[in-house]
Amino acid sequence: MIAFYLILGILTSVAGALPLGAVNIAVINTTIKENTRKAFRIALAAGIGEVLLALFALHCSMELTGFFENNRWIQLVIISIFLVIGIYFLVRKNKKEMNTKAPKIKLGKSKFLTGFSLAFLNPPVIIYWIVAISLTNKHLFELTLYTPIIALFLFFSGIYLGKIGTLYLYSQWGNKMAQKSNDSKTKLFKIIGVALIAISFVQGVKFLVA
Repeated sequence: MIAFYLILGILTSVAGALPLGAVNIAVINTTIKENTRKAFRIALAAGIGEVLLALFALHCSMELTGFFENNRWIQLVIISIFLVIGIYFLVRKNKKEMNTKAPKIKLGKSKFLTGFSLAFLNPPVIIYWIVAISLTNKHLFELTLYTPIIALFLFFSGIYLGKIGTLYLYSQWGNKMAQKSNDSKTKLFKIIGVALIAISFVQGVKFLVA
């Protein structure tokens, strides 16, 4: 029964990590432009950020729920960010079409810091964990700071494993794209752009309806 906490943590984390987001894009982009090893550093750090967000949501879920409900402008900022990044990926040109003398843009010296920042400074993920923990408490079992320490350890270990596992799969996808032609890479960036624009559109509709 105690292993159920580990499985639940993995499944909940995978469900939250599967939708294309900033960390996923960073992992794919790093794999294509650099290598899988550096992309995995981002994944390892993102896992830590994910665990901290889940722990934070567990500690003060009620306060955070009220905060986001009373500050809807945060949702508008998030929607705008997704839209701008999506448009960027949609209209960006292939390397062959760019000036070869143009300076290369680096993704950041510290991949660990990049992964942690993208995962931790992510309000939608906080909201996701608030909802996930609330549903767990309502339909499965009580999950609070007073839950036995071994159960919490397994649950958060599952969150970490689920996060880095999902990002690893995204990295492998990016690696396959890197081995193909530049045209395939351009198609990948367009797919990412369309996905982000679609996410911003859906979130915008939800914002207007709410």
